[in-house]
Amino acid sequence: MGAHVPIWDIRDDFGDTDMLVRNLQQGRSLATALGDNAAVLMRGHGCAVVGRSVRDAVRIAVYLMVNARLQTDATRFGDVTFLSEGEILKTAEMSGSPLASDRVWEYWARRSGYVSEAGTQA
Repeated sequence: MGAHVPIWDIRDDFGDTDMLVRNLQQGRSLATALGDNAAVLMRGHGCAVVGRSVRDAVRIAVYLMVNARLQTDATRFGDVTFLSEGEILKTAEMSGSPLASDRVWEYWARRSGYVSEAGTQA
């Protein structure tokens, strides 16, 4: 996810809406908030993620949710020691590598029932 996950509030630029990005101006505002980050939280509406591929974006979305839950749970026990910039870069490099990316994608495909243990579509 990176060192920073920005928060975008559609209301800041567009007032009261139905919370959906419905036009180019809203999309540009969201993209500006995202910047060079992998994800942006959308107040009251979830998040948007980007990746180099669909698999990469799915991985980021899944781990964004997992890590948010873990961070929330960890704060109940006291101060949290977050990853350093170097750890963030090295972890992103490893998890985005073809070996790691392919392995997690295969795991999720099997869990979903889309791919059988034999490696064929179910």
